[in-house]
Amino acid sequence: MSLVLQSLGSRDALHAWVRLYCGIDVPRRAVCAGHVAPFDYLAMSYFEPSRDQVVHAPRGGGKTRLAALATLLDLLHKPGISVRILGGSLEQSMKMWEHLVPDLRRLIPDEVSRLGEASRVVRLPHGGSCSVLTQSQRAVRGLRVQKLRCDEVELFDPAVWEAAQLTTRSVELVGSEGGDRRRSRREGRGGDHRSGHRFGHVRGAIEALSTLHESGGLMQRIVDEADVRGTMVQRWCLMDVLARCEADRSCATCELWEDCGGVAKVGCDGFVSIEDAIAMKRRVSRRTWEAEMLCRRPSVRGRVFPMFERSKHVREHVEMRVKFGSVHGGDRSGVGELSCGIDFGFAAPLVCLWVRSDGDRVWVIDEYVQPMRPLEEHVEVIASRGHGMPAWVGCDPAGRARNDQTGVSSVQLMRRRGLVVRSRSSRIMDGVEMIRQMLEPASGEVKLFVHPRCVQLIRAIEGYRLAELSAGFSELPVKDGEHDHAIDALRYQLVNRMSRGEASRDGY
Repeated sequence: MSLVLQSLGSRDALHAWVRLYCGIDVPRRAVCAGHVAPFDYLAMSYFEPSRDQVVHAPRGGGKTRLAALATLLDLLHKPGISVRILGGSLEQSMKMWEHLVPDLRRLIPDEVSRLGEASRVVRLPHGGSCSVLTQSQRAVRGLRVQKLRCDEVELFDPAVWEAAQLTTRSVELVGSEGGDRRRSRREGRGGDHRSGHRFGHVRGAIEALSTLHESGGLMQRIVDEADVRGTMVQRWCLMDVLARCEADRSCATCELWEDCGGVAKVGCDGFVSIEDAIAMKRRVSRRTWEAEMLCRRPSVRGRVFPMFERSKHVREHVEMRVKFGSVHGGDRSGVGELSCGIDFGFAAPLVCLWVRSDGDRVWVIDEYVQPMRPLEEHVEVIASRGHGMPAWVGCDPAGRARNDQTGVSSVQLMRRRGLVVRSRSSRIMDGVEMIRQMLEPASGEVKLFVHPRCVQLIRAIEGYRLAELSAGFSELPVKDGEHDHAIDALRYQLVNRMSRGEASRDGY
């Protein structure tokens, strides 16, 4: 048990321990701007108080092995800790487990001598435990642990990921000769100085590790939410784990040159060989290489709007051209006409988008997404949001239908509040094509921009997908209940821009 009761007090000591006892020299220096070294994740996970982390790393970039090392260190150095491994599939969970168990058997064979080949649970004499969970609501609901490590969250069921957010608890871990005891945070942080040593406060934390396969997927959502909430996002790519290049290799003829630029000869010190990296690059498309190995733009396969790029279309400010004459709800200072697009909903959320436009360009400046509220409350928000009264509101033509109970339609209710309503009928693909043309015109400049505060709309544009068929993809988008509502609000605004009435058309 000598390895168990060691506590590593510095990053240097941690790195040396992993190299000595596990034979792994974890890269400590990031190569790419804005990235971290893989060791930064391990250190953040080990030293308390740890934090929730999102790890965006490449295929074969060591994230599963490092998560297994983090679990090993927790079990050995934080007696009494409880850790769980949850993968995008049971097979993925077992990959981390298959790294962890050999380490335990090698380092503390007496303590894990009864661990069978098919076992998915390990309990150490000092009270620490770890097990593999299946990807299900039942597995995570009611769970109370200190560390939950989620591998390949891109493959998670979103409902399971949501349920997993309530699983962690912080504790005080106290060691003694007669066994270790755990104290909840509520019981205090003093430890029992008469019977043992206080190992200190261990903070409950969730770690999400994954490549980012597809734009608009769960991992994209997790990364976006982490950025908004200030959760640590640890990014590294193939270049950050690439081995040092041989001095005699010619850069001019190397297939990695456009990605590397020569840095592998001077800055890289990782574990993926140059030959392996070149072989992998030869096997895949450029988009796959950039998404899954360089951790750049994720795959746009099957997306309705593959041309959307945050760097191009997301803007905090767009200079609108001054409109001539009086503008109801806008102004004459060059900020453009103000209007809204609305998709009605109750159980599904009502979505309202505030839009500035100057004739040919459109800038979505704000959004409101709220379920389970009566329309009267939504209308008050729309009329008093702070942007001023919109010149007009474009909405779903179904809003012209009268409510069976009140006898008043949604359009009538909005008009009573003083809103000018347009509800022109159109086909779904008419609006989709308008969005596509404005995102990527055949000639001229981009005509559609989105403010970064509109996180739901950005996520919807990236996640709106075509129906997948056995021979490819349908031309029609999927009504998935998650991304389509914001897109519907946007297309209602666009198709009503030139409308002055409520002209209807068959085929809606």
